[in-house]
Amino acid sequence: MKLTAAIIFGTLASLISASYLPEFVIQDDNELANIMEDSTKLIKNCGDAKDLLTIDYVSLTPDPPVKGKELEIDFKGYLSETVPNGTYVEIVVKYGVVRLFQKKFDFCDKIQEIDEKCPIPKGDLTFTKVVSLPKEIPPGKYTVRAEIFTPKKKRVTCLIGQTVFPRMF
Repeated sequence: MKLTAAIIFGTLASLISASYLPEFVIQDDNELANIMEDSTKLIKNCGDAKDLLTIDYVSLTPDPPVKGKELEIDFKGYLSETVPNGTYVEIVVKYGVVRLFQKKFDFCDKIQEIDEKCPIPKGDLTFTKVVSLPKEIPPGKYTVRAEIFTPKKKRVTCLIGQTVFPRMF
């Protein structure tokens, strides 16, 4: 059951950490954002009721993330259908208003990096992951938008994250 959350957060955490970018936070005012009541205010759901993944909560420790420190991500949700091989992620990362990169990649390939694999069975999902954030993250506002789709174009989830790393003097 850790598979879907591992896919979402582990994959994004690996990308972000490898790219010297902060962990993401999601900000959106749609009705699904209110479902995640116990979650960090930095992470919101940008999906809708048709998504295969219902997110109960996402918590970050520390909240907000701190460069040069470890970040623990706790996640709980429910997957209404099995996530098959061939599922993919579309991700956009911005620094301020500048788009750093936009990429589409195979979700199932990426989750193997965190010892998970597809297909991911439907049901309850829990996940805890610790990532080390580099000290070298440039100060500023970072935004990450990630959408995960099955090969039949059913959306698994949509997450938009945003955090600010202050200047250190």
